[in-house]
Amino acid sequence: MTSLKMIDIAVNCTDGMFKGLYHGKNCHVPDIATVLNRAWSAGVDRIIVTGGSLEESREALAIAETDGRLFCTVGVHPTRCNEFEESGDPEKHYQALFSLAKEGMQKGKVLANSYNLVDTSN
Repeated sequence: MTSLKMIDIAVNCTDGMFKGLYHGKNCHVPDIATVLNRAWSAGVDRIIVTGGSLEESREALAIAETDGRLFCTVGVHPTRCNEFEESGDPEKHYQALFSLAKEGMQKGKVLANSYNLVDTSN
């Protein structure tokens, strides 16, 4: 009998709570390693870390690069789309997101992006 392989497809490891931050206050030591070890021990085979903004996507890729079982998404959650305008240069912001997705895909770590990212530079 084969064992069931579990993949957690939407882990928000970039959330401050994994750094011990709650409502802007430091409440405990960072525990992402402990949380991941619990997942591995429970039989999770792969984890996909979710990037919900450009900054979170950068962090998600950095986290994914720490373990062969970790992967990530790159994108901006629909509730945060204002970050393009707030950046002061929406096209530059988009290109940074696009470049990050390409970089992560080349590294074999980005499995999905929340946009159909198309290179608009040509």
